[in-house]
Amino acid sequence: MKYSIIDCHHHMTVALGYVDNLVKECDLLGVERVCLIAPDVEGGNELLAKEVAKYPDRICGYALVNWDHDTPKDIDKYKEMGMTGLKFICPTANYHDQKWFPLYERAEQMKMPGLFHLGIVGRWNPNSDFQGPATADLSNVRTFVDSSMMRPVFLDTIARAFPTWMIIGAHLGNPWHEEASMAARWNPNLFFDLSGSTLKKKTPEFLNSLLWWTPYTRYKDPEGRYAWEKIVFGSDVSYYEIRDVLRDYEHVMEELNIPKEIQEAVFGGTARKILDLK
Repeated sequence: MKYSIIDCHHHMTVALGYVDNLVKECDLLGVERVCLIAPDVEGGNELLAKEVAKYPDRICGYALVNWDHDTPKDIDKYKEMGMTGLKFICPTANYHDQKWFPLYERAEQMKMPGLFHLGIVGRWNPNSDFQGPATADLSNVRTFVDSSMMRPVFLDTIARAFPTWMIIGAHLGNPWHEEASMAARWNPNLFFDLSGSTLKKKTPEFLNSLLWWTPYTRYKDPEGRYAWEKIVFGSDVSYYEIRDVLRDYEHVMEELNIPKEIQEAVFGGTARKILDLK
């Protein structure tokens, strides 16, 4: 692929050598950087920080926020650890509950993008080598999961309250896709990835019905952009499956005749702006 690629959604696992193998695979695929989320284990953010220090030009670390304990001072700590952004999942109140606003405000001040899980939280085989947040749920680390607290419409509230904070919603809000697309349309600082079953199981026509506006349609977004400029590439798979997800993104955009310059934005151009990469 000829584009500069940034993977905005990838989970670190505790498997020995995982990040080394990830970087090698990214070299083969032309993936410039990976937004890597800390594993949901005790000391996971510290484990990630070590990998960020090892690959500072390849790994953008995303600290996993602890809803029960984290305060704005912890956001400062994550920044000092070398983290680029923050991952939010499984809150104990709706994402847009104002009790969380001090965390969001500090993230905005520190210019740390937020990646929010949206929709149903998956459950995985505990013997799998994929150890994302849902694996911890099966091992009883998480005692409370309410997927209804993670709807994309809540990001509309957050994006309006913190207009300079760069926010990415995962999975185009699956199963609340239309909420996600409309929230993206009206908020210049809100973006979505297509990771997970949305890209695998939905047709190009379905995605086109959601991401329909262009600079030339009667109804536009406030900045006159293509809807696909609100989409970023995110894999949310193990490193050896990234190639497959890249093909899925490329296939859908080719089927829909998305202009080449917009495809380039999806694969990396928009992410560079979100991450403030020079």
